[in-house]
Amino acid sequence: MTNNKEEKSLKGIQHYYTRTRQGAHGNNYYIEPKDTCPIDVLNDKERFVILTFDKDDDYIVINNQRYYLNKYNSVKGTDKIQQRVAIVDLKELKKSKAYKYDKKFDHEYTGKFSSFDELGKLAKQQWLVNGSPYIKQVALYNEKDKACRYYYEPSCDRRVAIA
Repeated sequence: MTNNKEEKSLKGIQHYYTRTRQGAHGNNYYIEPKDTCPIDVLNDKERFVILTFDKDDDYIVINNQRYYLNKYNSVKGTDKIQQRVAIVDLKELKKSKAYKYDKKFDHEYTGKFSSFDELGKLAKQQWLVNGSPYIKQVALYNEKDKACRYYYEPSCDRRVAIA
């Protein structure tokens, strides 16, 4: 638990969401609202949304503009797989600087949306399934191959979560 001074110094989504690590290696975790998250923020149906994006991008495209996902507007899942996942604070994302987008930089999982309204509707759909969105990341070890792979369990229907 953070103390009040540390809590007040946090900016953006860090003030409301946290990554709760579990497991011996710390690579199983939940990205979830903090216990201290105000109820009015938790009940804002169009604020937080689960999105996927390409590992090579680190941004999403809205109305032909790039918006980079950073520690103020998102909490991202692992960077060990190509199709990454994040919980995004749309209020903070709107404050972010937008950059022109060129389609020649498209990747397989580049997240593209027509408008912030579209993202707000997606956030509302996700919220209606199970309240404020959260993600569970699970690491699966293959002892035979000595390899690890990851999968996500979002709090909402996968068809609603994956862009």
